Parts: sequence; structure tokens; C-alpha cells
Amino acid sequence: MRLSPRFLLMLTCVLAGCRTAREAPAAQAKADCGPVIPGMEAVLKPAAFVVLGEIHGTQEAPAFAARLACHAAAAGQPVRLALEFPVEEQARLDAFVAGEAEGPPDSAFWRREVQDGRSSGAMRQLLERVRELRRAGLPVRVVAFDAGGKDRDDTMAGQLRQERSQAREDTFIVLVGNLHARRDVGAPWNEKLQFMTHRLLEAEPGLVSLDLANAGGSAWICRGMTADTCGQQSLKGRGEAQAVGITLQKKADDLDGYDGTYSVGALNASPPAFGPPSTATPAPR
Repeated sequence: MRLSPRFLLMLTCVLAGCRTAREAPAAQAKADCGPVIPGMEAVLKPAAFVVLGEIHGTQEAPAFAARLACHAAAAGQPVRLALEFPVEEQARLDAFVAGEAEGPPDSAFWRREVQDGRSSGAMRQLLERVRELRRAGLPVRVVAFDAGGKDRDDTMAGQLRQERSQAREDTFIVLVGNLHARRDVGAPWNEKLQFMTHRLLEAEPGLVSLDLANAGGSAWICRGMTADTCGQQSLKGRGEAQAVGITLQKKADDLDGYDGTYSVGALNASPPAFGPPSTATPAPR
């Protein structure tokens, strides 16, 4: 029996797992990542490792991280969005973003008496956004990397190295407090201090660390270790205003500790996702 060319083509596709041109981009077409972020092409390389230093407790930093992750995933890069959450939250995060849990994670971490912005409404919205992206078919996974301990910079770096060893080809986007994001050794109060990002450099020489450009506004900040020191605080902008986007500017004599900045415009405070907001006390003078 002589088989027609059309039948042979169909048989080849069935055996080889072919997908039609119309089927391939279908999942991506459902995800609206918003406008392209100026400068993102400089950091969103395949298997990139990008650290976003943030001021905890703003609406804008988590939203930027989600937007950057969306653009990377829509370009075909598997993404691991690493958040400064306790590693004990991982199972809850997995269940939520996979659609297996009815509501967002609501654990002791989200109900702490002293909430420093890592459990803000904006962080909850970030998780909901990742859940939407997963439903749209984009390859995004949330990773909790705060392993705790006396030296958190060391344990967080170790956790990220372990995650990276399991996913060398993925793009990592890490959202962390901007001190932990410093790649240079030393701080004004300790010239030998090694932050998390510095401890990652040997394993990730191509790492890019970006600091949040502070254009002023407000953030939910804890000034102490008790609930009455947490609340919305005004922020005074630093430096000249920058257009929204990513700017790389690291030079040999640049001592600010980062490869560049990401700008989101004026900042707005994001209170805790759960529980009544605390009343802030004045910042110490």
C-alpha cells in the first residue's frame, strides 16, 4: 500500500510529538506582562541571575519583580522567583501558585506581631500574580530562601546556591532587602561584612545586583523589634529622579555595592496582608 505524503507527515508529527505553529504560543498569548521594561534586555539573558534589592513594605518593588518575571517567562525562559520568605513556607507557596489551595498562604509568618513588609499586601498580590501566570501556562515558580540562623546572609546564600544547582538553565529573579543585595564587601558600620549577594559571586560570577532607586514616597517599615515601631513611614528621595526601568552603571571605582538600579517612580507603602496595621512611632533622630 502506498502512503500519501500528507499521511506520512501526520504520522511523523504524532511519533515525534510535533506541535503546530498555532498551538506553540497559545499559552504565552494569554499572559499580559505589561509594557516592556526599559533596560531589561541587558539583564534577562538565558539562565540569568538577577538580584533586586528592595525597601521592604512598598507596593512597587514586588510588582516590578512580578513584571520582570513575566517578561522573562513570556520570552521562553523558565523562571524561579526567589522571595525572602522562610523556607518553611515552600509547601504552602507551591500549593497556592499551583492552584491547589483555595486561598493565599495564611500562616504564622503572615500573622507575626512584628511585620516588616515581607508579608505585605503587595507580596500577597505578587503571589496571586504568579498564580495567574502559571494558569496562563508560563513557567514561573516561587522559591522561599530565608533559611534563618544567626548569619542569615550566609544561610540565604546557601539556600539559593542549592536551588541554583537544581536549575542551572533557569532564570533566577531574587527579591531581597537591599542590604542583602550588596555585592561589595563592607558597610559603614563593619568594613569586613559580607552580605548575601557577595557570598553568591563565586558560584554566580555573572550575577547582576540592582538597588531600588529611591524616588521618595512611603513604605511600611519597622524601626524596632516591637509592633508599635511598625507602620507607614515617609521616605526622602535620594539622588536625581530616574525614568522607570533598569540602569546598569557599575564601574571599578563605584563603591555603592550594586551593578545598577531599577526605578519604579514614587513609592507607596503596603501594609500587612493580614491583621490590623500597627501604629508607627517616630523614627529615632
